[in-house]
Amino acid sequence: MTDTRKPRLDLAKVRVIGPPEVVDHVVDAITTAVPAAKPSCPYPSHKNPGHVRVYLEVSPE
Repeated sequence: MTDTRKPRLDLAKVRVIGPPEVVDHVVDAITTAVPAAKPSCPYPSHKNPGHVRVYLEVSPE
């Protein structure tokens, strides 16, 4: 079975990595500026102990 969905060209995926308090601040700023941004839950960073990763899907809608 193949995926027949067309890729969304108006969608950007953003990854934020850093200390949890900094990532929270950045994610809050992005979601305030772009309410359509959808953040993931924080994941522990594999390369930097004590840091987290958050992924956001951002669209102009």
